[in-house]
Amino acid sequence: VPRALPHAAQPEARHAVVVGAGLAGGFAAQALARAGLEVTVLERREAPACETSGNPGGLFHGTVNADDGPYARLFRSAALHAARAYRSAIDAGVPGAVGGLLRLHTAAAGPPAMQAVLAALGLPPGYVQALDAGEAAALAGVPLPLPAWFFPEGGWLSPPAGTRHALASAGVHFRGGVDVASLERIAAGWRLRDAAGQVLAEAPVVVLANAGQAQALAGTRWPLRHTRGQVTHWAARHGLQLPVAGDGYAVPLPDGLLCGATREAGEPGDEAVREADHRWNLERLQRLTGLTAPPQTSSWQGRTGYRLHTDDRLPIVGALPAATQPPRRDQGRLLLREPGLFALTALGARGLTLAPLMARLIAAQATGSPWPLEQELADAVDPARWAVRAARAGAAAQEPG
Repeated sequence: VPRALPHAAQPEARHAVVVGAGLAGGFAAQALARAGLEVTVLERREAPACETSGNPGGLFHGTVNADDGPYARLFRSAALHAARAYRSAIDAGVPGAVGGLLRLHTAAAGPPAMQAVLAALGLPPGYVQALDAGEAAALAGVPLPLPAWFFPEGGWLSPPAGTRHALASAGVHFRGGVDVASLERIAAGWRLRDAAGQVLAEAPVVVLANAGQAQALAGTRWPLRHTRGQVTHWAARHGLQLPVAGDGYAVPLPDGLLCGATREAGEPGDEAVREADHRWNLERLQRLTGLTAPPQTSSWQGRTGYRLHTDDRLPIVGALPAATQPPRRDQGRLLLREPGLFALTALGARGLTLAPLMARLIAAQATGSPWPLEQELADAVDPARWAVRAARAGAAAQEPG
């Protein structure tokens, strides 16, 4: 749907810089390059996807909520877009599958209530189906204890391979071992420097996709928190045919099985793989699918990452608000924006689902092109949404009576 140009749009820009080379940065770079820009990606690690985006596999799928609010609609749009994006990546050799995903339904109401929700919302079977436990187990290839939502367009992908594939797009140039410490406005756009003050890059468009570090560069404060997550995987035959999610998840990898992930509040730091976390993942795997790991603990492999979440569990995507604002601030579209400065961060545990569509939104806003999703959903992920809520709360407090 065409939209008026946001204040941040730079339709004449020919060059962009993306800070961060995880899923968010990789797909932002790809989307900007496909929009016609030359893109430089700056990453503090030597290689892409070395942090949370480095897990061997991850899930993408939609969400069903009876109220079908912005959260459900956003994840529906994102999941369907991700399926299209990942099919081409898989065809190019990225490990993954767009063959369906099962999410167990833990509410007391069973399949009849699930069918009623689908009928009320008018959701087509090509997006989601309600299955009883037997039907779900037949698709999964293993016994399942509960009914499930089946997302035919859901699946799994290797995040590091998907990130590298995106960064290999024509027009994208990766620079590793580069730590951006400051950002300043200049006549031609933005200048990025390292801690020693050395100029790293200049561009009219900059996208901050470097997780928690984006906040410091943006000079703002968002309600963010990290959760530590460890995954467990091993090479063995298992019989699982489709990814299954619920209390934890299980992913059939080409050479074994992946399960996880733990959730523990805490700031990034401890990346050690813990046997206790392996056992927690395996207990949930057995409850979820009845599958067990090989008894030799030496065969268990793992990886730890830190997911970044907002307080409302939605990502931060869009143009950053300017320091000076007009008197009325109760709608995001009324706010002034920093020209050419964007954020794509806080994808939480749903990075694979969100990254391709959120990257397209950034590219559309940066170039002044039609947005790929409705205004209400763009408002829901807007970096300025907390300021908008505060303005609305202030206006409500001033109303008489």
